[in-house]
Amino acid sequence: MAQTEDQQPAKLVPLCSIGASAGGVAALQALFRQLPTDLGLAYVVILHLNPDEPSALGDILSVCTRMPVHQVYDGLTFKPNNVFVIPPDRELVIEGDNITARAFSEPRGHRAPIDLFFRSAAAGRGDGVAIVLSGAGSDGALGVAAVKEAGGIIMVQEPAEASFASMPQSAIATGMADFVAPISRLAERLIEVAHSKEAVRSLDIAGAANELRRIVALLRAKTGHDFSSYKRATVLRRVMRRMQVCRTPTFSDYADYFLTHPEEAQHLFYDLLISVTMFFRDEASFEALARQVIKPTFETAMSEGDESIRIWVVGCATGEEAYSVAMLLHEGMARQKATVPFQIFATDLDERALATAREGLYPRTIEADVSQERLERFFIDEGSHYRVRKELRENVLFAKHSILKEPPFMRLDLITCRNLLIYLERTVQAQVCSIFHYGLRPGRFLFLGSAETVDAAADLFAPVDRQARIYSSRPHVGHHLPILPQFAAPEQIVSPARPVTLGAERTTFPAALHVEALENNAPASALVDDGQNILHLSPNAGRFIQLPAGPVSKELPVVVRPELRLDLRLALTRAFEQKKHTITLPTVVSFGQERRRVAMQVVPVTNEAQKTPQALVFFLDGDEVLEGEEGEALPGANAEDVRRLYAELKASQEALIVSRSGMMLPSRNCAPRTRNFSRSTKSTVRPQRSSKRQRKNCSRSTRSCIPSIPS
Repeated sequence: MAQTEDQQPAKLVPLCSIGASAGGVAALQALFRQLPTDLGLAYVVILHLNPDEPSALGDILSVCTRMPVHQVYDGLTFKPNNVFVIPPDRELVIEGDNITARAFSEPRGHRAPIDLFFRSAAAGRGDGVAIVLSGAGSDGALGVAAVKEAGGIIMVQEPAEASFASMPQSAIATGMADFVAPISRLAERLIEVAHSKEAVRSLDIAGAANELRRIVALLRAKTGHDFSSYKRATVLRRVMRRMQVCRTPTFSDYADYFLTHPEEAQHLFYDLLISVTMFFRDEASFEALARQVIKPTFETAMSEGDESIRIWVVGCATGEEAYSVAMLLHEGMARQKATVPFQIFATDLDERALATAREGLYPRTIEADVSQERLERFFIDEGSHYRVRKELRENVLFAKHSILKEPPFMRLDLITCRNLLIYLERTVQAQVCSIFHYGLRPGRFLFLGSAETVDAAADLFAPVDRQARIYSSRPHVGHHLPILPQFAAPEQIVSPARPVTLGAERTTFPAALHVEALENNAPASALVDDGQNILHLSPNAGRFIQLPAGPVSKELPVVVRPELRLDLRLALTRAFEQKKHTITLPTVVSFGQERRRVAMQVVPVTNEAQKTPQALVFFLDGDEVLEGEEGEALPGANAEDVRRLYAELKASQEALIVSRSGMMLPSRNCAPRTRNFSRSTKSTVRPQRSSKRQRKNCSRSTRSCIPSIPS
């Protein structure tokens, strides 16, 4: 978009863009006959015309409305309650406050004048209304996403009523349509939206902060996703768009509507996730990517003998960007006459968009963005659509993932994250950049959108091509994965009639003070489900997390620091299978140059609301281990005895885990290295020195286990 989310557009004449093709003249006549002449909108009509014949469209519409009708040649200035129509063999674009007709840049057969104007309107005017009427083909299907992202309303003629249904059907298939109805109902909806738009434009935006926070809290309570880290202008634009659709004149009215219409939470959620994407967006930047990233990455992989190239496309939406990168990789291999395996991980929060991406089916209007050579090589022509070939789809793995809540992919050669950071607050931008740096191999690449930079984390990335927004990862010196924002507990929504008094209660009641003290001073903790998957981390739990290489996992025993993994898995198994508390013996854990003793307390809990087993894990951080202290764990024992005993117990624990998978049974004399507490006994189970025969049995049952012996 030409303007970013931080920029508030000037109060321009509201725009209504109308696209039609075959059979569209009759639909246009019916629509304008039913529209009043005082809605305050400027109407632009884009029709597929014969380029070799003069057009009578202006004269035809003049009979149907009392509004002035202008055929656009030279630049005209928008005026309310005026109609502007496209001339033959020209495309319309918006330049400032003017609308201009210019010669087509695409050859006949590859033109998409409706898509082009919708995109131009979204970039130059911000919000508006876009209407798709009867027509053959799929022109308009790509442009409606741009209009909706800019805050506009999308209306589509009911396909069953249209003389030619393919254009309305293609627009509906994008999932962007707000209203699908016959012409008579579309006219009524347009009148309602015009009035609602005027009411929303006159709101006191500066005084809406509290109501906006309330709406964000309601959304988080309904969906579990917190958008408080998004820029205020981003959230405001999306909420105001939904207010127009729902015809609610104030933020308070919309919040009430939100509470009484359960489906509205999902509508607003999807609005906030809208991402306009296309194949090879910013073509010059993709050319720079091929030249300055893809080519050297292949050369490095071949010279260093890398097994594969790993790429992560963040916020992939409907998949065009991920497939664009895949095409560059195939072209790079062909040029260098080499075969290097590669895998692209493409992630997004929007399940609907991911479904489209996995199918790989796109309207014919992608011809404006994809060259004929690439269409023939990487796509199958299916008539009204193009389908990505199987060999290209197999290179891309699409998955639902939140960059703000879940660990990143690791050992990456390239991350592309285009037009996501511009929606986030600067502090969150810095955190996301830090996550990217953690996932990238040193010296590998980050590719951002045209309006984005890494200024918030300049110490982590060096510029490769500032104009193309390509950066390289600086060496990983003492850099750790930052604490990720996690699901917050749903906020209690308080009625305006009952003001919040939590602050006063905390200063009055000892119980509230007690809770606050626990929040500030309790050990780091994690809540897991019965599959040992992380449900929530406390703010200071990040230092106990160390992701292994390979695919990302949500299992806590997989992502904690290596020294804790075995003890934690055994303790969690005990918590879920036997419903018993466990405190593990202290383990020496390395935190960079520092080594500390860490124990863990695992407590089974029950979620009364969901009746699902869960467990709470506390990380108990003990003293620092000084040089020479580690061998004094057992009084009277020498260091060699301690190492041997530790190795035997570690092997026994690993054998126990293997036995739970049904692979082999360990010796019954092998005991896990935990301290156990139950109601039936208060005795502490401490490690005992095994007999020679017992050690022999343990050794036989754990031949495949490699114990970790402390130095």
